[in-house]
Amino acid sequence: MVTLTIPEKIKKGEDLVVLPRKEYEELLRAKAGKSSRTTVKRSKSFPVPKKHEKFYNELDKRLTVALREVKEGKVTGPFATAGEAIQFLHSREKSSVKQK
Repeated sequence: MVTLTIPEKIKKGEDLVVLPRKEYEELLRAKAGKSSRTTVKRSKSFPVPKKHEKFYNELDKRLTVALREVKEGKVTGPFATAGEAIQFLHSREKSSVKQK
């Protein structure tokens, strides 16, 4: 059995809770999911030509979704090599084709 001594200086008279990192990260994700939603919207100081407006609106929507997925922990990687990343993307592409 491992014995651990926590100095009073660290505790500062408060309760101390020790839990596995995986559980801690799940709690953080749950908390992030309950917080306000992040929305990406380009600044008015970044004007774009009318013909590109649709592109930038779609980009804002996709960035919003991507940030939300990161907050929820729905990310993959990091990969050790570029080949692993490419292989993952190809497998993901094949699974999305099967779902259609």
